[in-house]
Amino acid sequence: MDDEALLERAPPHDAADVVQETFLRAYSRLPDLRGPTVRAWLFRVALNCAHDVQRRAVRRPAQPLEDAEGNVVELPDPGLGPEASALARERLAAVRDALNALPPDFRAAVVLRDVNDLSYDEMAEALRIPVGTVKSRLSRARAMLATTLRASTVIFPVAEGQA
Repeated sequence: MDDEALLERAPPHDAADVVQETFLRAYSRLPDLRGPTVRAWLFRVALNCAHDVQRRAVRRPAQPLEDAEGNVVELPDPGLGPEASALARERLAAVRDALNALPPDFRAAVVLRDVNDLSYDEMAEALRIPVGTVKSRLSRARAMLATTLRASTVIFPVAEGQA
């Protein structure tokens, strides 16, 4: 699994552990941090923490919440009604599937820019590639995502009678 996938696929409880550990490590190194590279350095620390959390999870896997038949139970968002909650889950799954279908280099570009809000320079430093490569990967990744999501009936439902 590539580095960026660790952060984007982490379960919420693992993500919280990664964030906490990242900031603890960053706090301990605070006197050493300077300049515009802090954000990229912090991202790299988060990737290292995610690796640590993943290794711990492999050694001690968590048991999912299951119903009487052994099916994994997903708790709905209490702020949404059942229909809206189901639609939101379907849309999230469609976007996640489209993102996961991207080649890893392209997926990393989208996640770093659109999810983590890194600048092109920060992305280039975190990925250890030139800024021009960052821009081209991001452009191509967004085009691939747009094509995939336009074809999705979950994201763009077909009106009755138009199918």
